[in-house]
Amino acid sequence: MTLLLVVPLVQIVLFGTAIRPDAAVAVAISAPTASDAETVAMELRKLRNIMIVATGKPGTAEALVKRGGAVIGIEVPEARSFANPLAKGGPLRIVVDESNAALASAATARIEAAYWRTVAERGDLAGQGLTTTRLYNPDSRTDWNFLPGLIGVTVMIAMIMLGSLSLAREREGSTWEALLILPLGRGEVLLGKLLPHVAIGSMQGLAVMAVGVWLFDLPVRGNATALAALLPLFAAAHFVLGYAIAARARTQLAALQGAVAFYLPAMLLSGFLYPFATLPGWAQAKGRPILVEVKAWWCPVCSSQGRTIMATTAAPQYNNLLILSINYDKQKAEWKALGAQKQSTLIGYNGAREVGRVVYTTDKAAINGLLTKTIG
Repeated sequence: MTLLLVVPLVQIVLFGTAIRPDAAVAVAISAPTASDAETVAMELRKLRNIMIVATGKPGTAEALVKRGGAVIGIEVPEARSFANPLAKGGPLRIVVDESNAALASAATARIEAAYWRTVAERGDLAGQGLTTTRLYNPDSRTDWNFLPGLIGVTVMIAMIMLGSLSLAREREGSTWEALLILPLGRGEVLLGKLLPHVAIGSMQGLAVMAVGVWLFDLPVRGNATALAALLPLFAAAHFVLGYAIAARARTQLAALQGAVAFYLPAMLLSGFLYPFATLPGWAQAKGRPILVEVKAWWCPVCSSQGRTIMATTAAPQYNNLLILSINYDKQKAEWKALGAQKQSTLIGYNGAREVGRVVYTTDKAAINGLLTKTIG
């Protein structure tokens, strides 16, 4: 009954939950003035699945994309006019983190369409122009998104299946008891079972990575040697997990069901094959640090807080921090729902759990303390 009913139901729920290629995309806006940034933000908020996470001075949007704090950055140029003839002018720039091409491309297309629609409605068919810069994946190759994940998926599935089925089969064939009566300790028997499979799993992971680089031109950023060194530990953990599943199962069929019940959620809800941002909120609730700032363009304390946050979060340990901005003047319902009382409120979350907040202060120690608690 478990195999016929429960497993198919779990599969359809997991697949239906995990495969959502069109999720909310974080967008940062930089402009010469706060009013220019807010004008662009107002237009973008009309679009589906566009989430404005920050506004700031020229250059800050691109910097936020490169730090991983936003998927798309919009750099609004300073307009050249009779009153300001020395302005650089130039086209509006869109900077896109294309490491998640399936997620970023659709949102970029919506933003570009909105820009040209606005230009046409104003009757300025030439416009100031638009350029799009795609970082990390200039050709928007979607295969680059899931090929790295296959390194982990291949090793994980192989080790869990080998660990669970090999022990279950030996118990059914009574060969496990024969091993235990040999003049060897239990630890030696387990180690003898573990080491060959760890070598197999490590070679599998390295083979997948090599084929991805050689056949699909997969770029390697960071230390590939460190990844290779961690593969044996990764393989060993999942092989032992397979043994634990088999130890609780009475038959090979039960061990197989247990292995499938583990690796399906792990594969679909961990970001292996699908971008983490497309997963449902309950699947993202653990682990992602979030800083919410309630701010107003006219608030000097907010500006001071923003400078401190920008300087502090430039450090590598804050690369995973997501910063969300709430407009005090125009998003009253949002900041009230969070229990904020005024502008210049900073609230830190680790997943869905609030870890602290500071209100109307420019003290760098207090702000940095909140940031430290937020990233854990």
